[in-house]
Amino acid sequence: MYTKICTLFLCLTVYGAPAFPLQAAANRALIVAIGAYPAGSGWDDIHALNDCRLIVPALKANGYRDADIRILPNEKATKEQITSALKRMREATRTGDYIYIHFSGHGQQMADDNGDEPDGLDEAFIPYDAAFRYMPGIYEGENHLRDDELEALIDAIRRRAGESGNVTVLLDACHSGTGTRDADDDDYMRGTAFIFAPPGWEDGQAPAPGNFHMHLKKEKGLSPVTVFSACQPDEVNYEYKTGSPATYYGCLSYFFCLAIREADPSLSIRAFYFRLQEAMNVHAGRKNRKQTPFFESTHSDNRFGIGKP
Repeated sequence: MYTKICTLFLCLTVYGAPAFPLQAAANRALIVAIGAYPAGSGWDDIHALNDCRLIVPALKANGYRDADIRILPNEKATKEQITSALKRMREATRTGDYIYIHFSGHGQQMADDNGDEPDGLDEAFIPYDAAFRYMPGIYEGENHLRDDELEALIDAIRRRAGESGNVTVLLDACHSGTGTRDADDDDYMRGTAFIFAPPGWEDGQAPAPGNFHMHLKKEKGLSPVTVFSACQPDEVNYEYKTGSPATYYGCLSYFFCLAIREADPSLSIRAFYFRLQEAMNVHAGRKNRKQTPFFESTHSDNRFGIGKP
């Protein structure tokens, strides 16, 4: 039943509207949600598709139309399809547009490929066609979506949106935790502490704390941008369980949407973050855990909003 409901929901949102129509529009959103990775990929299944059931209504409540929202679920979220969708979003974006980009899935640290990371590690989101382990000559990380790549794609969108536009990015993934679960365990975790690297690379090194850090630029001609991540570098991103029978959501996705519904329209981005942080801390504390969202913004004192005012 769960599969049928999700399939119907995604058909309505993925196939029922064109991808980023070129006519002028104030709001544009891309949601990438991967809950079921291919067998043999090494990635456990999670409940990322459920996040769409929260995010889409939140977007519509903030002025987004069906035609403004594109969803890439599971097998439609390969690296090529994700990057192509972001490039199409860039081409469709007009000055003053508000952009929302959402990733739900697994994350992983991997060996830095250009020497720009002090700890020698990039952070990556895991598309549908990315494997868990480095396999020489078979899979060497080409389908991981590195933070450097994502930064460049988002900067291109920011340039099109201009200083009167706005970009919000939400990353409900993580790069810590075990990445696996016991069969009788009712907790689900997103991400792994296992470093993706060639055999022998820094052999025996423990994972260094890391998070998506996109070196946000505050430059003339670029829109403001704010990035929310699910937890601090040394924490685990547990899914949020609610109801009976249990339904699971990304913890950040769940509390982000709750905070939007309850937010005062005059809140700054920084003040909104503190509301979000408090809600997630209270929830984690009930489970004797700590999970604190991470945020960075080029304009944290601006009014918070994911849709055009």
